[in-house]
Amino acid sequence: MTTYLLYNLGTPAGRWANETAEALKQEQVSVELLDADSPRGIELAQHYDVLGRPAIVMVRDDGSPVQVWQGQDGLPQLADVVYYAHT
Repeated sequence: MTTYLLYNLGTPAGRWANETAEALKQEQVSVELLDADSPRGIELAQHYDVLGRPAIVMVRDDGSPVQVWQGQDGLPQLADVVYYAHT
């Protein structure tokens, strides 16, 4: 399973993304940071219907979505992400 953190460079979400990625790595969660405006970020957002930024997209190894959280007000607690990552 991979957890993607989508954010826009040069915004306060950049700091959130880096801090969240480090915390998740400490919990042994596979994390990839993606600029939402990069080709890969745009592709991922379109594929999983992500409209809000920042966003957390968790996908299984086969590409099927596990959970998607988006928008500053819709982000989960770190413990929730860790829970989904280890189930």
